[in-house]
Amino acid sequence: MTNNNMYFIANWKMHGNTGHIVKTKAVIKLANTKKYKKHKIVYCPPYTLLNIFYNKVRNSNISIGAQNCHPSSDYGAFTGSINSKLIKSTGAKYIILGHSENRQLGETDNLINLKIKSAIKSGLKIIFCVGETLKERRQKKTNKILKKQIEKGLKSITNKSK
Repeated sequence: MTNNNMYFIANWKMHGNTGHIVKTKAVIKLANTKKYKKHKIVYCPPYTLLNIFYNKVRNSNISIGAQNCHPSSDYGAFTGSINSKLIKSTGAKYIILGHSENRQLGETDNLINLKIKSAIKSGLKIIFCVGETLKERRQKKTNKILKKQIEKGLKSITNKSK
């Protein structure tokens, strides 16, 4: 699916604290200008800042996204995990799934597929990351790797509009 919008996604990874939120004032001002109004600007701070960021930017052209989630959309005894339902309750609209660093730590395409399904069920829009390693690129496996990641990551998902 294509559109005329550009997406600017700021993935803060494991950086930032509440003191860094004041620096968003200039970005909010810029995001609300006519030039950027039609584009999508998404801040993806650490979980601990999701709701604080949402409250700061909710009256602007900026949306909030999370960086990952637990594969279950239901509540449960998963100490330290955050599911898509909890993320949605913070005001987040987006979620990044399939990070290369998480894949390198053992996150499989099948697990990513479960997370995507969970996030869709909770009403989040997916930012789906795919990509090969440098070694795979040098071995000219890029197309094969990307095809596998996309096919397995989106398995059984019929509505890909989110």
